[in-house]
Amino acid sequence: MTEDSRKPVTSFDVARRAGVSRSMVSRAFTEGANISDKSREKVLKAAEELGYRVNFLARGLQTRQSNLVGIVASSLDTPFRSKQVRIAAQEIISHGFRPILLTVEPDDDIEQWLSVMLNYNVAGVIVTSATPSPKIIQECHRLHMPLVLINRGQNQDIADTVQIDVRQAGELAYTMLTRVPVKRLAVVHPQTPSYSVTGRAHAFLDKCRAENVAVEEFISSSQSYAAGYDIGGSIGLSLDQIDGVFCTTDLLAFGVMDRLRADWNAHFPEDVQIVGCDDIEQAGWGAYQLSTMRQDAEQQVMAAVRQMLDRIENPEMEIQHFSQVLTPIFRKTTLSSHD
Repeated sequence: MTEDSRKPVTSFDVARRAGVSRSMVSRAFTEGANISDKSREKVLKAAEELGYRVNFLARGLQTRQSNLVGIVASSLDTPFRSKQVRIAAQEIISHGFRPILLTVEPDDDIEQWLSVMLNYNVAGVIVTSATPSPKIIQECHRLHMPLVLINRGQNQDIADTVQIDVRQAGELAYTMLTRVPVKRLAVVHPQTPSYSVTGRAHAFLDKCRAENVAVEEFISSSQSYAAGYDIGGSIGLSLDQIDGVFCTTDLLAFGVMDRLRADWNAHFPEDVQIVGCDDIEQAGWGAYQLSTMRQDAEQQVMAAVRQMLDRIENPEMEIQHFSQVLTPIFRKTTLSSHD
């Protein structure tokens, strides 16, 4: 292999091979550009022969525009979040954009990550976790950078949002557990606050108190299976006094169920009812058959991408807020008045 053969092929090489100007090469790879079919065919043929590929990132940096869309997410080890990100990436690609993923955790500096995205001149940003600071939201607004927040709370004045109805979530969990008379309920939620998970827990607590039903609150270390298994030990100590438990994520519910089975030989729903939230695939597995509430990841992502595309086309349009209604899914961890 010669030294020249190792050099990347440039638009200058394509222009020389096709016998055209470099600007014509650029137009050949730009949708809607003014160029004849004959000239475009000549350029594309030369590009194919040389193995030339357009550097869209470099083009975006030069033109201050790109077809990159940022996805900011955390907890990709959880089935619901990974599904959400996968669908988002597929939907973004289907509209001619290219997704760029940044993973952040609660202790990370999301402001720094979003600043990186802005430096790449992304066409838009979809955030599924770690609500951006007001400073970053203001900066996106100033730059006409479309920003959509999924389940991150309402920023009514400046950011488009897609979210579940947390009030409905908490009240629905109560309804699912009280199809038979109950004396005491419990709720499990993680110590790190978040709009959707903490919100649904607080709505459940409010509903119990409004209905004069005793309720106990258990705080787990996270939203994970392991955290559910750990807090299940505390729930087990009060198992004979609790009629039903609302676990604010399905993974927490799985952990609680397995701990109660292991240490107290518990059966569901005979010994205690369990309700989760999300309806991930594993909720329907034979080992759990978990009654839960379904939040539709696909519907959320479709709404978010649609908002982003609308904002790209019309930066000055009114702020959009999409609220998703949850669907109760009854399986084998809850009782009904007929049981």
